[in-house]
Amino acid sequence: MPRSAPISPTSPAAVSSFRDFVAMTVTAGSTERENRIQGVRIVQGEPVEYLDLSFADTATLPPVWTRDRSIVMYGHAEEDSLTAPLVATLSFYPLDVRQLARMLLPRLRDHRLETVGACLAIAPENDGFSGPEGRLARVFLGLLDLLYTLDIHVLHGLARLSHGVERLDNLFIEAEAYTIRRGSSRPARSPARQEFMVPSRNVDGNGMVGGDDWLEDEEEEPEVFAPIDTEEIAAIFDRDGLFERVMDRFEHRPQQLAMVNGVTRAFNDGEFLIAEAGTGTGKSLAYLVPALHWAVQNDRRVVVSTHTRNLQEQLFFKDVPFLIRTLKTDFRAVLLKGRSNYLCPDRWKQVMDQPDDRLSPEEREAALQLVVWAGETETGDIAEHAGFSSSAPYGLWQKINAEGGACPRCMMQKACFVNRAREAANHAHVVIVNHALLFSDIAAENSVLRDYAHLVVDEAHNLEKVAVQHLTVEVNGWRVRNVLRTLYLREGIETGVLATLKWRSEHAPIKPVWKDALAAGTRMAIDRVNELDRAASAFFETVHTAAIRAVKDTGGYAVKCRYGKDSELAALLTAQAVPVIQRFIHLRDAAGRLAETLNDIPASWLAERDEMLNTIASAMETCKAIEEDLSVLAGGETENTVFWVEANVQGNTLSCTLTGAPLDVADRLYESLFSRMQTVVLTSATLAVGTKFTYMVDRLGLRPIGVPRLKALRIGSPFSYRDQAIVGVPSAFPSPKSGQFQQATQKLIQGLALAAGRNMLVLFTSYGMLNRTYADLKKPLEKSGVTLLAQGISGPRSLLLERFRETQGAVLLGTDSFWEGIDLSGDALQIVVLVKLPFAVPSEPVIEAQIERIDRTGRNSFLEFLVPEAVIKFRQGFGRLIRSAADRGAVVVLDQRVIGTAYGRLFLDSLPTGHRVFRNGDDLIEGITRWFEETRTMP
Repeated sequence: MPRSAPISPTSPAAVSSFRDFVAMTVTAGSTERENRIQGVRIVQGEPVEYLDLSFADTATLPPVWTRDRSIVMYGHAEEDSLTAPLVATLSFYPLDVRQLARMLLPRLRDHRLETVGACLAIAPENDGFSGPEGRLARVFLGLLDLLYTLDIHVLHGLARLSHGVERLDNLFIEAEAYTIRRGSSRPARSPARQEFMVPSRNVDGNGMVGGDDWLEDEEEEPEVFAPIDTEEIAAIFDRDGLFERVMDRFEHRPQQLAMVNGVTRAFNDGEFLIAEAGTGTGKSLAYLVPALHWAVQNDRRVVVSTHTRNLQEQLFFKDVPFLIRTLKTDFRAVLLKGRSNYLCPDRWKQVMDQPDDRLSPEEREAALQLVVWAGETETGDIAEHAGFSSSAPYGLWQKINAEGGACPRCMMQKACFVNRAREAANHAHVVIVNHALLFSDIAAENSVLRDYAHLVVDEAHNLEKVAVQHLTVEVNGWRVRNVLRTLYLREGIETGVLATLKWRSEHAPIKPVWKDALAAGTRMAIDRVNELDRAASAFFETVHTAAIRAVKDTGGYAVKCRYGKDSELAALLTAQAVPVIQRFIHLRDAAGRLAETLNDIPASWLAERDEMLNTIASAMETCKAIEEDLSVLAGGETENTVFWVEANVQGNTLSCTLTGAPLDVADRLYESLFSRMQTVVLTSATLAVGTKFTYMVDRLGLRPIGVPRLKALRIGSPFSYRDQAIVGVPSAFPSPKSGQFQQATQKLIQGLALAAGRNMLVLFTSYGMLNRTYADLKKPLEKSGVTLLAQGISGPRSLLLERFRETQGAVLLGTDSFWEGIDLSGDALQIVVLVKLPFAVPSEPVIEAQIERIDRTGRNSFLEFLVPEAVIKFRQGFGRLIRSAADRGAVVVLDQRVIGTAYGRLFLDSLPTGHRVFRNGDDLIEGITRWFEETRTMP
């Protein structure tokens, strides 16, 4: 192949030795040996030779392709099944270009090779670089150029953290050294294309609520607010209204207008409105427009709470900018999250100043992804960084986020992302939060959101669940171990703030009297950390063993063992917790003495003294909270609470978890939240059971509000489900309880996938059935050219959905969280299979205790609790299908109980369209396929 024109010598990375490399990609074949390896050899940034061979022929790979040069691949660490055999044949580990992209382009919306290339403005075929291997090579060269334009401080951070990370250490050290030699003549950095980036902002709009001290007087709100003009607000949505004039595809929807009027009345009259609005209503604009007009007119804030991050970001990054551009109203909106979502500048500075002392090798490698982002972020919100997982390696994000910091003593309060976001929220007309932060604010006595009296809750069907989660208390070994790691850990090397103090006590040039006191105090604190770590490990090992022994049939997996105040397990916990609690007290005492010693040493004599004091104080706050939670959990005596121990039969004993969860949050919701509200709008597509809101009113504690202040509004969807969807149920089909159900389900999934050839989402109620279905169907489906994907198996949720969206005729198996929150329109999803009715597992401790509590009163827990909960989730599953007026598709229900039981009718009657009963599975497949053919030409 002829060589291309050389890359310009003015390229920022022209001097890099890494411009000599080999780029390799792997394409799947029908067997592992038939997988194909494509490669391109690059010399001084130019492609000089291409390679294409099967994996079976890797032994013939010429030495020039692997000897003394770097090999780069893309995402091989995450796609082991395809690339691991090739990596195993190489003499050294390849450099992962996806990992590098996540470091240098942290706010990219995703880090697929195509997206990175597009962001770098690299054409599919560029400068003689052909094929996927050529594109990979060109992307790597583009990232090299980006690296060589970074600020020297950023490069220094990358070089320091990468010590010991194969390939990356040499790459960053070389770039840093060259930049130092080059001096101030840094080449201009080509801006990344912003349309591919996640925005770094959490404040939008120019308006402002009140003056500097207005919040202090909000408790004395005037009894009468200035109402907004109902007709003026409605006109915005009406025919020939503002939205129709400015929006290309605006559709006048009577359902949306009905909701607008209901929300407007609620704000004007100080009402509580429960509004169920079907998919496609346009709920977000229907409540945002009245809310922000009312907020501006009355100089008051409105809090809008959602359950999912997707909706929260849609409101702030899509709806709010649209309204700012469109409405002639000056208003300000703020996106506000909980502390754990934000980077703490103080903690990050400490980590970057002393990475070897503060981080384990695994944490240092993971922290590389944060260096560029930390220098460019405007908000500190980790959600901006699509490539970083806050859960891996476990412990890194806990060390550097803003949760539980010793904030009053912090030297960087003005730079604090949390403080800046909260201050902005204090003066915003609309504050967009999630349900978790809503309850965190309640627990913190409104110190987060301050006083507010006007609330909109979207995705309100999840509000009770989040309340239960937030009020639940949990302690496990990892919670203890992680806080101790911030203080001291010895795994080959010593890390943590106490390790730093130990070194300083031996080497810092301070007075002997201070040095001796510091050394003694540090030794004592380290001893107390180790004692607590040993005591906690022994405690959770004992509890783990006791819980497993108490459960007769473990099934080889996790067990959940309930206990009460008079049980044997509670007695064991009470006795075993005593030495652990004592060790917590001893540690806090030693840390307090050490803090006194540090305070006696002038900051000018001991570098970073105040930062270390903050770290110790923060850790002690966390220890105190764990100590208090453990005391509550060990006794198991709190009323209206269910307690249990969860232990994994095969897992680490540190994962053993003690849990206490409330059984009824209705009273708490009313007393702590709703009783102090002037206006509340609760909305969702699924709030009613049948045609009534009674169940949700009782569960959310709204009964005391009463009529006429409590209003209910049930709005249908603007979609024509009768024409757009078919609901099919096979009559002759095994019962979900029979041994034949698994096999029959798999046969129907396979037959429907092959016959219809359309993207299909199959929703299960258990991972066990999902995993078995995946194992049994993967080979036969893929042999027929159908891609099978599964939650928890085929990759992270975001990448899984992206792959499903882009693969025609794919089948996606999901459970639990996939029943809601998935928005796939058009051809991306045309069939939804609901395998079983989504009843809660009756043996789950909270569910079991709820059933017992209801049954003790002589009521029917099945009809009053289990069925309503299942109906709401069933409707959510159905709602995955039709997402726009142009969509059409089929929902298949395999659970015979919907047609064979009296309560089953509640499920079918809750759907916005009728259903058809087919004789058996084969007839259903034929009928669904025929329906798609017959409706193919429908507009």
